[in-house]
Amino acid sequence: MDIVVVRHGVAMDREEAAANAVSDQDRPLTSKGRRRMKGAARGVARLASGAELLLSSTLVRAVQTAKLVRRALDDDIGYRETASLLPDAEPSELARELSESLSLPAVVVVGHEPHLGRFVGWSLAGQARDLVELDKGGACLLRFEGGPTAGGAQLVWLLSSKLLRRVG
Repeated sequence: MDIVVVRHGVAMDREEAAANAVSDQDRPLTSKGRRRMKGAARGVARLASGAELLLSSTLVRAVQTAKLVRRALDDDIGYRETASLLPDAEPSELARELSESLSLPAVVVVGHEPHLGRFVGWSLAGQARDLVELDKGGACLLRFEGGPTAGGAQLVWLLSSKLLRRVG
């Protein structure tokens, strides 16, 4: 199983959101974030061949990012929002949810730091610790023999948003 891990694009600043009575949950992508993410999403689509499902955090900035990735994949992919991709979720929760999709060759997940970094660390080293930090709009591909297990992944690629835009 391949898992493409994508961090959401650039979102409204926390202080600006607070000043405008926008909750953290509702912080949207900025216009710059949407523009950059469209290009990065094209790169993800080129590299995520065979993906049949896209899972997203329920927070607005992740949902908006997931929709851009889904559009780049020609909307030809299943979609579901899940709490297992929230910033404070445990990596094992996401692994459990991904295990329900073992028949799929590839899944794309869209979420937040520090959760995604901890999930990558859990997948590569068997411990929920930050081994990599994805930049906003950045992504990586984890490959598992079978389903996701602690320490069972191979890191195939890790790209910044800027490099994904070049690929796209």
